[in-house]
Amino acid sequence: MTEKEIPVHTVDGEMTTFVVHPDGDGPFPVAVVFMDGVGYREQVKENARRFSADGYYCVAPDLYYRLGARLSFDMSNMATTGLQGPQADLLMSAARSVTPENVAADTSTMLAAIAADPAARPGPKVCVGYCLGARVSLHAASAFANEFVAAAGIHPGALITDKPDSPHHDLERVRGELFFAFAETDRSVTQELVDQFRDELLRNRVRGVVERWAGTTHGFAMADLPVYNREAAERHFERTLDLWRRNLSS
Repeated sequence: MTEKEIPVHTVDGEMTTFVVHPDGDGPFPVAVVFMDGVGYREQVKENARRFSADGYYCVAPDLYYRLGARLSFDMSNMATTGLQGPQADLLMSAARSVTPENVAADTSTMLAAIAADPAARPGPKVCVGYCLGARVSLHAASAFANEFVAAAGIHPGALITDKPDSPHHDLERVRGELFFAFAETDRSVTQELVDQFRDELLRNRVRGVVERWAGTTHGFAMADLPVYNREAAERHFERTLDLWRRNLSS
């Protein structure tokens, strides 16, 4: 495997981006891995490496760069304080910085930055996102509907809210196939919200699957979190790769 970190220069600063792809000239199809709310860290890179081993040019951007480089948070420590204090405040500010407008701008700039790499194949792309990154993955599939042919969202938070920028509105512009796997235990997601999101896919005639995985807790696909579920994590790799292969070969 060949890997590196590159600085992607945006209008708001320098966004560190992890790049990994199989050895050899390629080119390999581009797959974007959007981090979870915990932040840019080794575990995000590990998941990217796992996907890359199947033949992908994976890129994982630091979505919190506007608040500081390579931010990540100790969720176990914050849980004991009830998400109170300076670190919790910084986490909330970082998450709020990941707006639909910033996602579109950052993704566009990142894709332009890797376009000159001969190992990155031009043409259709795929993506996956975790937690907060699942919302980002959905927005990327909407904002760049002609580029992203498949997008996965793993243990997302609520994707239907009463706010004008509710993520489900992005479904109106999605053209690729979606796969979303919600955790059974998640404070922000009820079975009703999962069903409503599935109904929105149908209403917008978006190809895809929406599931809620029994026995899982929000964060189940990240091996550095206490809620990690190995069986579910392996399943998410298999299902996401199957989604990507199917759509890149069509």
